[in-house]
Amino acid sequence: MAIIHIELYSVAAKPIEMQFQGQSLSSGTAFIWQVNQQAYLITNWHNITGINPQTKQHLSPMVAEPDSIVVYLDKAGKLGERFPTTLDLRDGNGNPLWLEHPKGHIVDVVALPLAIIPEVDFHPINALTQFPMRVSVGLDAFILGYPFGIGVSTLPIWKRASIASEPEISINNLPYFYVDTASRPGMSGSPVILYSDSGSFIDEKGNRGISTAMTTRFIGIYSGRIGAEDELKAQLGTVWRAEVIEQIISGARPGQIP
Repeated sequence: MAIIHIELYSVAAKPIEMQFQGQSLSSGTAFIWQVNQQAYLITNWHNITGINPQTKQHLSPMVAEPDSIVVYLDKAGKLGERFPTTLDLRDGNGNPLWLEHPKGHIVDVVALPLAIIPEVDFHPINALTQFPMRVSVGLDAFILGYPFGIGVSTLPIWKRASIASEPEISINNLPYFYVDTASRPGMSGSPVILYSDSGSFIDEKGNRGISTAMTTRFIGIYSGRIGAEDELKAQLGTVWRAEVIEQIISGARPGQIP
């Protein structure tokens, strides 16, 4: 029997579908982050609210806001074998269950606390091997997401991008940078990683490191192309730096709807 190899970062990226009263509104991407025994589903604020964080306009032509999210999780011990799980986005009083950034939803990333789900392996992305690779403008990165939504594949498409702005310099006083890539709406919420099989890498201090394995580093969360329709041809996308996840979890700010 042939041995099938699946890259663990592929398993980390999860397809999601936003719903209102069981009706599908949109699709996107998410991944798991775990602190001690608490797991969180990480995705974009605009995915789970159905609202553009800049304009405050509804994204769905039905002007509906999601009340649940369907995420495809992995069966325990069966790498890549997935099944849908429905998660509530609000409590019985209509209050959001997710956490958002201390600066509010202008940072387009949220963390939804997860209960223990029997017979599931979460494969949190922060448990995967991370190399101290330097994140520099001009480097290639990969966006791991679902541009065609749920149904084409339960494992993600690896979309190549190049880092298009200085990643350590905040834009508009917010912790994000730009990548040069063409993408589709289903990529929103995707993890963004550096990935190399060259056997060597440059670390954060500028020294050359050697590895006998693939070198990888999670660097951020993709939240879609920038601007209005006349700007989409630039094919620039926004990536929120990885640091915002810990800021969201430690800040524990309850989610809000504008």
